[in-house]
Amino acid sequence: MKEKEITLEINGKDYKVKIHRFSAEEAEISVDETLYRVGLKDLGIEEVAYVKPQPAPRGPQATAPKTSLTQKPSPALHRPKVVSDGSAIKSPLPGLILKVLVNEGDMVKAGQPVILIEAMKMENEVNATADGVVIDIRHKEGDTVNQGDVLILLKPAEG
Repeated sequence: MKEKEITLEINGKDYKVKIHRFSAEEAEISVDETLYRVGLKDLGIEEVAYVKPQPAPRGPQATAPKTSLTQKPSPALHRPKVVSDGSAIKSPLPGLILKVLVNEGDMVKAGQPVILIEAMKMENEVNATADGVVIDIRHKEGDTVNQGDVLILLKPAEG
C-alpha cells in the first residue's frame, strides 16, 4: 500500500497527515511536513488486522504527536496477519534490515540465522528462537526496525 494522506481536525485546527508506515507497535507519520514516530500502546499483534479508523476525538484530549524523526520512513505498509498460535522473532536492537535469509513456508531450527540487521555499521544476525515454519515476514530488506519489533512469525513445529 502506498502512503495514505488524511486530514485530521485537532482542537479545531486542520492538519494534513501522511501515514508512511504502520505496525503493531508504532506508526511513522508526517504532520504538515514534520515527521513523527508514534508509539501504539495496548495493541496486540492479533488486534492490528481488526483496527478500523475511528473518528478523531474532539476537544482538549486530542493532542499532536511529540517525537520528531530525522530519517525518511519506509513508504510501504505491511499488514500483519492474524496469528493465534505463532511464535514471534523480535528485533534485538534497532537497525536496518540488510537481508532476509528465509522465505514464508521455510522450516527453521532454533538458532538458525533468519535476518541480518545493520546497527552502528556492524552486521548482526537475528536467529530463530524456536523450531517452526515461517508463516509471516513482517519487514523487507531496507526497512528500519526498532528494538522489540516483530520481524518474523513462526508456526511451532509439530512433533
